Amino acid sequence: MSTTMHATPDAMRAVEPMLLPTGPILIASDTGPESDAAFPLAAALASRAHGEVSVLSVVEASNIPIYGVDGMVVSMEHAEDTKVARESATRAQLIRMVSSRVEWPVVVKVGDPAREIATTADAMTSRMIVMGRGRHAGLDRLLGGESVLRVLQLGDTPVLAVDERLTSPPRRVVIATDFSPFSRYAAQMAMTVVAPDAVVWLLHVGPPFDESVPFYKAQAELYREQTAAAFANLTALIQHAKVQIECATLTGSAPNQLLSFITDKHADLVVTATHGYGFIRRMLLGSVAATLVRHAPCSVLAVPGSARTLAAARARTMPNAHTRTFASASYDAELAEFTTRNAGRRCVIEVDQFALGAQVLGHDLQIAGASYDRHDNSAAVMFGTSTLKGLHLSHHVADVTEIDIVTDAGGTDQVLRIAHVEGQMLVTLR
Repeated sequence: MSTTMHATPDAMRAVEPMLLPTGPILIASDTGPESDAAFPLAAALASRAHGEVSVLSVVEASNIPIYGVDGMVVSMEHAEDTKVARESATRAQLIRMVSSRVEWPVVVKVGDPAREIATTADAMTSRMIVMGRGRHAGLDRLLGGESVLRVLQLGDTPVLAVDERLTSPPRRVVIATDFSPFSRYAAQMAMTVVAPDAVVWLLHVGPPFDESVPFYKAQAELYREQTAAAFANLTALIQHAKVQIECATLTGSAPNQLLSFITDKHADLVVTATHGYGFIRRMLLGSVAATLVRHAPCSVLAVPGSARTLAAARARTMPNAHTRTFASASYDAELAEFTTRNAGRRCVIEVDQFALGAQVLGHDLQIAGASYDRHDNSAAVMFGTSTLKGLHLSHHVADVTEIDIVTDAGGTDQVLRIAHVEGQMLVTLR
């Protein structure tokens, strides 16, 4: 989540709810006491949603190389024994923390824990990963937070990092929002875990304005008006019958303001979207998400967002969606028509590269146009407004291999995909 959000009229439009993942809840456990709290909370969430639960435990691969000399057979019995022992310990933890009557599948894998958790969750289209966050204070909390951050860095599944004191659906919840599609998606996900009669605060941290200057005073008033409208639309999107929703706006440093607000409200869950993807995400998740996972005095639900996430969610809301793939001879004509239909619409743009992963270039960009050059087999998508007289952000795609467009049942464009030899670009329209 970014530290500020410059509200725009487009960002305040009412949006249709995006369907959330429906796969099983995945508990990630190392069988230690830090992961105990994940079990009863996952059980409570699954019971309410009539969902399934799977349990994954990962045995870290040994860093000590094993060499077979002169054709000597190297026994793998030790590794198998370790897996059997871990499965036994995981099942014992399940019985101790939930019940001997539950029949959740338990899987044990060998490898890097964060990577195995993330890839397993993605493969099973898990709705959520539930894992321990470490003890309430001290080194355990910090180390637990780093484990959570690594899972978030490597996957696209929401992660609920459970504080040891939370054993039932949270009743006092703070949702951090910048009104982007990602934070709206995170807010929807949050409502699947809160208690039916919870108090939910929607918290936005915006920029400070020097209102002693007439121009900035006018800007501040406009910002407050737009923020109020954005709050109203987000509230309408997530409102549940008995849930009490309150809205608050603060200014300053988003991480600091959030931590202070959470503490003052005695929250038992804070929710944030993560910004930063692929190779960039592996280096830096974003100051808000990282600070909350490491230092928040309560459980944390972190919801990764990307153009792929939004496109997939939108596709599930459009059962009659249609994908049109074009012959290369018509690329230039089709992109010209795409420009005519969509110039001025807001979008999320993501570039995926096989070698580096995915990066989001922006989540509230305005389309200026798209074009194809048949002479060097390249495409370009421009972002900006028609009044900028050529001053646009432009993304160039070389060696195009395929172009397709996803439309809804009414024929409105939803996603533009331009594939190339090293990956693809996704433009998800709003």
